[in-house]
Amino acid sequence: MEEAKIPSLSVDKMEEILFDAEQKISRIFLDFMTKIAKFEELVDLGKRFLMRFYQEVEYFRRPHLDKISKMVGEIIRSNSTGRMKAYVEAGCNHPHQSLQNISQLHSCEQGLQDHLKSVKTLLDELQCLTEDAYAITQTTNESTSFILENHIVDSVIHEDEVHPPLNLQDKSMSCVCMIMAIYGMLKLDYAMQENIIRSVALNTPSSELESYCLMWDLRPYINDSFMQLAWKFVP
Repeated sequence: MEEAKIPSLSVDKMEEILFDAEQKISRIFLDFMTKIAKFEELVDLGKRFLMRFYQEVEYFRRPHLDKISKMVGEIIRSNSTGRMKAYVEAGCNHPHQSLQNISQLHSCEQGLQDHLKSVKTLLDELQCLTEDAYAITQTTNESTSFILENHIVDSVIHEDEVHPPLNLQDKSMSCVCMIMAIYGMLKLDYAMQENIIRSVALNTPSSELESYCLMWDLRPYINDSFMQLAWKFVP
């Protein structure tokens, strides 16, 4: 059988397909990481709402003055004014502070609900980018395989004329893998946030609220080392 080379036209076509795919993946990765930065900002904002809610609830739960304490009793007796008596009888709460506290609680609850909506919208956008990146790799592999199968089958190629395999560069493949892995982590992170927000209420025990704040801060589903590596790939 006559020796044959891989047609240069086929090689050029494959290189064109791969170059185009790598450019698209690079743009998607940059867009993806830009949205990740926005995601992180939303997480920090949600954390502030949750911490504020916890603090305001604890304000209502603070204990009354310990009148048995000798020092506290002396302070009350030495300042036995009408205002002091009214303050003690009111449970050591100022009416205007209670109103502000209720307003703050309502604001925090609304902020947490808005947070969920914003994060869900952003997560949907990240899902679209993840699917686009995966689709590009699939289409590229199918296209290059089709060209090879239609131009090289049954051809005998001389060793000096063998072209190296044409595939997506390692960096492009790494970007796609990181996009898919990060999206998976963020889905779990969002699910945790959603469960926390739906569980938060005025009657939630203090220890439980404290645990929610801790989990939100720790973000157990996010691999920090992996995220730092991903940022190094940003051009």
